[in-house]
Parts: sequence; structure tokens; C-alpha cells
Amino acid sequence: MDLVHREAARFLREQRVGRGARVLVAVSGGADSVALLHALLALGQRVEAAHVHHGLRGADADADLAFVAQLSHALGVPFSEAHVAAAERDGRSPEARARELRYRALEQLRVRRGCAHIATAHHRDDQAETLLLRAVRGTGLAGLASIRPSLDGGRVLRPVLALPRAELRRYLAERGLAFREDASNRELAIPRNRLRAEVLPALESIQPGAGARLAALAALAARADDARAAELEPRLAAGLELADGGAWLDHSQLAGLGVPQRARLLRAWAERAGLAGELSRVHVERIESFLAASRSGQTLSLPRGFALQRERTRIWLGAAPGPRVPETLCVELPGDGALEFPERGLRLSWHACTAPDPPAHLLRLPAGPSESLVARSPAPGDRVRASGRERRLKDLFASARWERVARARAVVVERGGEIVWIPGLWRGESGSEPGYARELRAVRLPSP
Repeated sequence: MDLVHREAARFLREQRVGRGARVLVAVSGGADSVALLHALLALGQRVEAAHVHHGLRGADADADLAFVAQLSHALGVPFSEAHVAAAERDGRSPEARARELRYRALEQLRVRRGCAHIATAHHRDDQAETLLLRAVRGTGLAGLASIRPSLDGGRVLRPVLALPRAELRRYLAERGLAFREDASNRELAIPRNRLRAEVLPALESIQPGAGARLAALAALAARADDARAAELEPRLAAGLELADGGAWLDHSQLAGLGVPQRARLLRAWAERAGLAGELSRVHVERIESFLAASRSGQTLSLPRGFALQRERTRIWLGAAPGPRVPETLCVELPGDGALEFPERGLRLSWHACTAPDPPAHLLRLPAGPSESLVARSPAPGDRVRASGRERRLKDLFASARWERVARARAVVVERGGEIVWIPGLWRGESGSEPGYARELRAVRLPSP
């Protein structure tokens, strides 16, 4: 069996990808991706081809698209294409922008086509180049891990990552298989191209096998980083909440961690918020400085239009300008059944009374007709009556240490114009009198 076939087959077995699983192969038209497509077909894998046109390189890019479409047709492989606007500036490097748009487009095609996996043709030389680039720019252990063999539980696969570029070229040459050459790969102003053309050959002349050793270093870093990530998983599980259009993290989960582990936790949190791979060491240091000096309600701008907002006990990361709060609520509650407020994470439902002393999450009412109940948002000037005197609702929130986003998601229940219940916070005295025959229960829903 050919070395390329043997390595791809070993990888697929290791990743438990059966031959019947449909794999969407990202094909640029270049040598590496064309070799991968042919190799997977030779192994009997069910494949489809996908090409992403980045809106760059003009007629050359159009020719790449036409080549991949014709190749797919000749091989009898289903073909899909996507167009993205990688030329539009957004504060990132052109390479980072194109990569993010490409993977997003490939994922959309994967879902649309019903494929189980995306396969890309990253190889050992790509691994060595990525490690060197990240090292000279300044990175930690996670950065040295470079290109992972798979992502998201096997959603993205790199079947030839262990092979050098020369093996893929040899595979094509022996079979007389055509591919496209990207002229931009010869532009030495692009850092990766210069590494490929000048630095790695120099390292190989100094120490033969340097590229393989760099790739092995990346694999060691990945294993060590995975072990550190596993140690942090309990903290993420305890302190992370996906809500309000982003991800919340409890400050307490950062306590007691050393600098490297704090940085690792912040990057994992950013990844859950949708900012994967975008937080550099400088960004992490900015976040650390912000957390040390900021006050509740202040925000910090981050890459790709993201913002970090600090609250008293938690920090939020998501799309600027900040956490999404629900629209103003005002609705009459039905006399029976249930009503859900998903954006507030709350469900209210009627039940027969079951206990003589109702807990605080219940509002108890007479069985017969009574004044209707209204559920609404908190309003400025709201007051409640407790222990024979009035208290401002804002003071209740402050005493319970509710943050501003939690206050915006709160539901106030009033009867006859008087607030009688705020689920999760307070219940009026009239809502707990004995002799009442029905109760309104509050249940927390999963975070919106």
C-alpha cells in the first residue's frame, strides 16, 4: 500500500471514521488537497468536494474554482462551492480573516450536504511552519500545539498531517495527477512563504530532519496542553454560562491559578464565546489588566468586534456592545396552564397547593376568581411592601447582590397594581397565607 494511503487509512481508523461516513474534502486545487481527495477515494471513503472562493487573486481564483469543479465531475464526486469576501478588512491579518471565513463556509456546506466530517490537507511542513510562526510572534504552550489532527470531536479532520509535503507531491507525480499552483505562495513578503522558502531549508541544512522534529514538538505541546485543559474543565463547568449572546465566566474560577493557567482558562472561555484562536498573549495581558483595574459595568474592546464586560462577580464576552438584554415585558398571566419566558430563563405554571407552608419559589392564591396577575419587567421607582413598610426594588436587588443583567432579566408579578412576587428574589406576605388552594410555581429554564 502506498505511504499516503497507509497514513490516511491509519488516521481514519484512529478517528473511528467508517468508510460509509461522508467526508467533505476542502479542495483548493493545490497539490496537497488534490492528493488528499484522490487518496480518500482510493481508500473507498465516501467523499464530497468543496471549494471556497475567497474573492482574492482575480482570474487565478476563478480558474482554481473551475479546475476543482471539473476535477470533481471527472471523478464522479459531488461538488459544492462557497464565496466569501476575504478582502474586506476587519482588523485581522488577511490570513486569519480568510481562514475564519473559509472554515465558516465549509461548516455551512457540511451541514447543508449532510456530511459527517470536513477533511483538510494540512501536512507536517504546515505544522512546522505554524509552530515557528507562533514561536517568533510570542506564544505559550497552547500556541506551540499548532495544528491539531482533529477539531470538535472529529468534525474537522487532518488525515495527512503526519506526512511531509514532498510525499504528497510524490504521490501526484507517480500517478500523473494534475493540480494548480498558487502564484501567491511565491510572495516572500508573506511571513509563512518566507519561512517555507528560506528558514526551513536553512534549518534542514543545519540539522537534517528539523521539520519532522518541529512537528513532533507540536504534538508534545498538544498533549501537554490537553492535560492542562483537562485540569481546567471543572472550573469551566462550574463557572461558565452561555447566555445573553455570549459567555459568562465567574471571577472566582480565576482565583488561585498561576499566570499560565489563568491565560489558558481565559482562552478556553473565549473559545466558548466564539473567539477561538484570536486571543494573543497581548490580548490576554490586556484582559488581565482590565480585570485588575475595572469596575462593574465597564467594557473592553477585543478582536472581531467582540467586547468584554465586567460585572460584580462575573465577566461576559460576546459581540459588542455588550450582553443582550430581553425586550421590555408586560403580559397578563393566564388563569391556568403555563407561560414561558425563554429570554429570561423562566417558566411560570399553575398547580394545586401541595404543602401547608409554601417555599419562596411559589406564589399562593385563592382557588376562586381573583384579580388578574401581570408579569412585567422591573421599572424605575418600583417599590414593594415588606414588614409593614415600603422598600425600593433597587434596594432589594442590591441586598441580594443581583447584577445589572440579572435585574434586566427579572420578572415582576403584580396583582391589582401591587407587586406581590419577584421569582428568585422576593415574595409578598399576602402570597403565603394559609387556606389558599392554588399556587404559581417558578422554574428556571436553561440559559437563553
